[in-house]
Amino acid sequence: MPEKKTLGIAERLEFGSRTAKRLRRTGIIPAVVYGRGGSELTVTVNEKEFMDTVGYSTSTGIINLKMGRKSPVTAIVKDVQWDIITDKPVHIDFLRVSADQIVSVPVHIRLENIPVGVTMGGVLEHTLHEIIIKVRAKDIPGSITVDVEHLEVGDSIHLSDIVLADTLTLDMDSDLVVASVVAPSVAKVEVEEEELLEGEEAAELEGEEEEEEKESKDTPTSEKE
Repeated sequence: MPEKKTLGIAERLEFGSRTAKRLRRTGIIPAVVYGRGGSELTVTVNEKEFMDTVGYSTSTGIINLKMGRKSPVTAIVKDVQWDIITDKPVHIDFLRVSADQIVSVPVHIRLENIPVGVTMGGVLEHTLHEIIIKVRAKDIPGSITVDVEHLEVGDSIHLSDIVLADTLTLDMDSDLVVASVVAPSVAKVEVEEEELLEGEEAAELEGEEEEEEKESKDTPTSEKE
């Protein structure tokens, strides 16, 4: 069973886009805690503490959310919104859970060993970096290991090929490709296309942020983000 972590949270008293941006500049991230056993809580989290405790992991397991002298809230990280340019968290969703509650969560896929096809000049492509599974909150794994040693050039591993533990159930399309070994010329074309798309997404996000900055000047600070 993964070790339970503890993370400090604080009640969020101010709202609005401008306030949220000011908080982020000081290293404080807006967050929400929702789910069974209580009303929705709007809170904040220290960015450094969150990155030290959770980081970029998609498989956090149960976390004790500690707010002052109140009893800790057991929760999991349900979703994190990341800034596409700075790669920093901008908003976090926590879901209250009990140890035996069945949840649907993303879990990181770790590839193991060097494929036979790579030793023959092929290129390994890790297409799917995480999968969605249903599992008891107390049994959320840190990652799922997939052995790719047997892959030759032209071979692929699909989700349907992965044997999961009895405690885990796949909660997404089993036909998706996890990894494959392709010829070098194919890999080069795909990398160039991916870099082009990333450039377009960054430009689009920058335009959206400029538009939000304009709108925030006319938005009352009492409005929620």
